[in-house]
Amino acid sequence: MKVSVIDLGFNSVKLVNYYVNEDNSYEIYEEKRMNVKLGEGLNFTGHLRKKSIQRTINSLKFFRDIINFQSIKNVFPFATSAVREANNQKEFLEEIDKETGFQFRVLSGKEESLYSYLGALKSTCIPTALFFDLGGGSLEMVYAENFKIKKFISLPLGALRLSRSYKDGSDITFTKKNYSRLEQYILEELPDRSELDMSPDTTLVGVGGTLRAIARYDQEIQQYILDKIHNYRIDHESIDSISKKFYKMTTHEIAKIDAIGNSRAETITSGACTINMLMRKLGFNRVVVSAQGLREGILLSFLESPQQYYKEEDTNQGQIENYVRVNCELGMVSTYSQDLILPLVYHGMLREREYEILNLGIKRISKTVLATNIYNLFYMIMDEDISYLSHSEQLVLALSIIHTKKPKSANRLFKRYETILQSQNRRSIEKISACIVILGILERYKCNIQVTFCDEKKKIVIAIIADKDNLQFPKMLFNNVIKKFESAFDIRVDFSISYKSGRMMRTRTARTEANSPIVSIDKGG
Repeated sequence: MKVSVIDLGFNSVKLVNYYVNEDNSYEIYEEKRMNVKLGEGLNFTGHLRKKSIQRTINSLKFFRDIINFQSIKNVFPFATSAVREANNQKEFLEEIDKETGFQFRVLSGKEESLYSYLGALKSTCIPTALFFDLGGGSLEMVYAENFKIKKFISLPLGALRLSRSYKDGSDITFTKKNYSRLEQYILEELPDRSELDMSPDTTLVGVGGTLRAIARYDQEIQQYILDKIHNYRIDHESIDSISKKFYKMTTHEIAKIDAIGNSRAETITSGACTINMLMRKLGFNRVVVSAQGLREGILLSFLESPQQYYKEEDTNQGQIENYVRVNCELGMVSTYSQDLILPLVYHGMLREREYEILNLGIKRISKTVLATNIYNLFYMIMDEDISYLSHSEQLVLALSIIHTKKPKSANRLFKRYETILQSQNRRSIEKISACIVILGILERYKCNIQVTFCDEKKKIVIAIIADKDNLQFPKMLFNNVIKKFESAFDIRVDFSISYKSGRMMRTRTARTEANSPIVSIDKGG
């Protein structure tokens, strides 16, 4: 199924086309963005200007042609702060409908906050977070503890709105006086920690084109080797430095920065200032960048409950909380695998985070069976926006899967990205890889196992009971995999294999040694 989402904001209108899979997962396959500056002059007149309206109509006609050409039936147009605040909102919407056929839904400040929260948190899965979405006209903030929304706030601190209010022209720097006034205004508008009643372990998560552009620029400065924005972390020190640098530059100079470009050159200084003041006032040392937000929240809401989405009433906060909570819970590995993996976690041989990455690896390994090009497989995994994984953790996931197929290729890729990875990640990759392969065999042959730790955790005894219909358990293959497991975990493994077939049970016992296995076969009634 193809779906189009049209986001009409204060500064720009965006078309994002998604391909939705049968399991309701989705992928972006096309994006268009037009700077229509719909909110231009709104602060002074309260009305949308004719020139801005005409630019918007022309852009929407272009989007309509794309949608018709691709035969997309599900289209979700929505508008935010500019249309929400305009005195001529009704006339504007009627003209848009007449000229383009699009019937826009105007989101309230609460709805904009909640949909943005849904899109961002579904893709980051951070339970206790202060989330913000910085747009052209407004700043939306949502504070949640353990996925339960405590507060949501909508403030008139959009990047274009502030730029037009405190900058004397489109191609000059801020005066020192005006920039100081801008900082003071933002600080006065923002809530403090006591007003939000935030938990000490709150994580700051942000979305929006301004933050993404700053993240790309920071990656250029840091010579960051990975081309990925989602889940990128930026320190407040970097935000502060970039903000001060932009303040001293003209719009023309900023436009020459590849990461920023002409489309955001006018607004990036005020936007960076807003993020800087937010982090300063609320005491955050780092912000997590989400590549998904409002548009994805709209899409997810529709996919979760199409009938509910079309209702005219406000977005249901409880439904959004429940959806995020359910979809962010970490699933367990299968029944066949828990008996091996959970004891490793319990005895400290596999860290909890390694277990979570392993779980993701198990879910993805079946999709990679036919992948012949290792590097294509690597980039396919890294292109995903995987919730709750940092960039280094996602690299560990990708390299663990690669390691199950071609260890040497995994090692070469490790060296390529060693500025992001740490030395201990190499051992994690070996452990996760060995577990994935072992679990793949146990799954394939429907085995139950019992794990016993001996000699003060220096040895593991694994008793394997294979399904009665699978008498050809790959003993030699499993023995080879066990050697890699021993090396990764620095432990000795003894294992036995039992086959059940009616009243007859054949038992094979293999003891893994450094070079050659010792095998004995017993038969009994």
